[in-house]
Amino acid sequence: MGYKESSESRRYLEKLKRLGKEQCLIPYTYNPPLERVMDISSIVLIVAAIASGIYFKSWLYFFLLVAIAVLIFTLRELFVQDDKTLIRIYGPLGRIRYLFEDAFRDKYLQYFNESNTNGRPIPRIVRDYIYQKAKAIKPIASFGTELDEFDLENTAQSHILHRNFPGTVKKAGYEVIIGEKREGVRPFTVKSSINVSAMSYGSINWKAAECISIGAKDVAYVNTGEGGYGPHGVAGNDTVFQIGTGKFGVGKQGVLNDGTPVRFLDEAHLTDLVRDNDNIRMIQIKISQGAKPGLGGVLPGIKVTPEIAAVRKVEPGRTIISPQQHAEFIAGTPKESVLKMLEFIKRVRKLTELPVGIKLCVGRLDEIDLFIEAMKETREGPDAIQIDGSDGGTGAGENIFMNYVGFGSSFETIAYLDKKLKEAGIRDNVTISGSGKLFTPAHAALAFAVGSDIIETARGVMLSLGCIQSLQCHTNQCPTGITTNSKWRMHGIDIPEKSTRVHHYLEGFHEDMLHLTEILGHSDPRDITPHDIRIISHKNKFVRYFDEDPFGVYMPHPNDLEDSIHDDLHKV
Repeated sequence: MGYKESSESRRYLEKLKRLGKEQCLIPYTYNPPLERVMDISSIVLIVAAIASGIYFKSWLYFFLLVAIAVLIFTLRELFVQDDKTLIRIYGPLGRIRYLFEDAFRDKYLQYFNESNTNGRPIPRIVRDYIYQKAKAIKPIASFGTELDEFDLENTAQSHILHRNFPGTVKKAGYEVIIGEKREGVRPFTVKSSINVSAMSYGSINWKAAECISIGAKDVAYVNTGEGGYGPHGVAGNDTVFQIGTGKFGVGKQGVLNDGTPVRFLDEAHLTDLVRDNDNIRMIQIKISQGAKPGLGGVLPGIKVTPEIAAVRKVEPGRTIISPQQHAEFIAGTPKESVLKMLEFIKRVRKLTELPVGIKLCVGRLDEIDLFIEAMKETREGPDAIQIDGSDGGTGAGENIFMNYVGFGSSFETIAYLDKKLKEAGIRDNVTISGSGKLFTPAHAALAFAVGSDIIETARGVMLSLGCIQSLQCHTNQCPTGITTNSKWRMHGIDIPEKSTRVHHYLEGFHEDMLHLTEILGHSDPRDITPHDIRIISHKNKFVRYFDEDPFGVYMPHPNDLEDSIHDDLHKV
């Protein structure tokens, strides 16, 4: 005798056949109609129990009504609620598991289980450095390092090789000029080694953005992110205006040849924006982002307030999903797409008379080869390239992309980009900035060593504002009021206090970076080389960036150090 389906499955299959799958699939948040009735009944009975106990001055009525309320709630848990298996089996006792998972787990791990050298994505020891700098407290400890020298999961994976006999070294200084070799462009002078990476208005609220603007004034530049020109420049600070794939703030609706609706650049809007805000010093075109490479940005509808919608020039209350790529870059082949991007860069530069950069998270190295080849052939291209590691941050992104997509750390791709630009003979025309888990000067030193000219951080600045890494950025329930539009939570942000913290962090980072540069025997962070940094493993050996390294991008083997040290001594 063949297998015969259960009566439950038979009824459901008949319903599927009759109504179709879309009408029958039960969403995760499904609440049966009777569930709400029983919830309200339980609450009413509890309130009635308290009132009757007070009025009749008898515990009998109180316990009777409470017992009925508990019975109704138990029946609701066992037989009515439809999204928790453990509760259907164990009743109210099963809810304890979800209470701990949803309400207590992350807090327990952070406050009671997390040591100074663990915690994800940013270890406590790194967060403490940022908090102390933000509060103008000199980060001092005692007794010795807490880091395991051979644990690659913490920040000890690189060691800075100081000089005991540096010879004569000038006091370290720093200045990078972007676009100085480009005709018809107003050059942008960057005076800080650390700057504020993109955080769009919407992913953070107006209060947080204003604090960053005020704190960064005369210290560092601030990247607006793809959400339009909002509060990021209220203090008149140097600002990099980012154009994302959605063209928020400078876009207009259009359609492709196949009828697909898209947003194109509105040249008039961009021209007016730059003319009216002379603190916009550079334009950046966002190609991709480290935490969600291959995807556009996401801003949940609950965070799209009328004010944010007005800046972005979109409809309030609707979730905004940026397209995967710029409509202007769409082409039949990768090479055609790259050429269209170069043409778009040229067009934006001519409109604004400003340096134009791009931001991307590298996926395939051969795309870098193609990109640089096109730059060399056309003599066009960006004035600056920001490399975001696949470990970068975001306000909202899909887990599978955040965890598994992208080539690797910014260090690896910066090294490769720097090498290829030099081989093409165009390195002097392009400024490279690095972002993605670069929170301290120790991280920055390695980025400088492999070819970066500028360091940018977003999460570091968020931590300086008071972020506690609760990982709630996408929910609009940020407990510290930074990534939420909840007025109740936002009132905890005191603008003078938080602006001061941002200022201290950025200024303190830069000062520490210069100090590290000096102990290495250099007078500029960009003079740091791979010979100044040691990457170690559990076997106390240098570790290459790539297990197999066809391109020759790796840290030197100890056997190779003799000649390099000899050369360095002659330079001092």
